[in-house]
Amino acid sequence: MNLSPHFTLDELTRTATGLPNTPTAEHLAALTALCSTMLEPVRARFGPVSIHSGYRSAAVNAKIGGSPTSQHMRGEAADLHVPGHSIEEVFRWIVTESGLKYGQVILEGHTPANPTWIHLSLGEPWRVGSSCRQALTFDGSRYSAWRG
Repeated sequence: MNLSPHFTLDELTRTATGLPNTPTAEHLAALTALCSTMLEPVRARFGPVSIHSGYRSAAVNAKIGGSPTSQHMRGEAADLHVPGHSIEEVFRWIVTESGLKYGQVILEGHTPANPTWIHLSLGEPWRVGSSCRQALTFDGSRYSAWRG
C-alpha cells in the first residue's frame, strides 16, 4: 500500500523485533501526512530516502527502548538518511531552506560525534497545520538546541 508516491506502508512499519506492528486508521492518516508533507519534499530535493524507523506499536517501541511518549507510536515520525548525502547536509537543508513545518528534526545515531540518522516529525498538532519547529541534537543522554 502506498502512503504517498514514493513511500509505502511496508517501509514505514518495518521492524526486526518480530512483534506485531499494525497501525490503526488514525496512525495511517498520520503516516500519510508524514510521507506527503515531510518525506516527499526531502526525496524531491535529494533523491531516494532510506527509512530506519517509522510507525512503532507500543510493544515495538518498548522493545527497542524508545521514549514512552515517542511520536513514532502515533505514526507522526520517521528516522531516515539519504544515501549519497551527509546527515548534516540533509539536516541543514530541512532546518534552513526547506520551509517544512516539522515538529522536530533531530540529529541522532549511534554516536553523538557521528550521527547516523535524522528524526523528522510532524508539527503539533499536525492536523491543523501548526508546528513547533524544534531543531535538536542528541548527545546520547540529552537533547540540545541545534546551533547551526
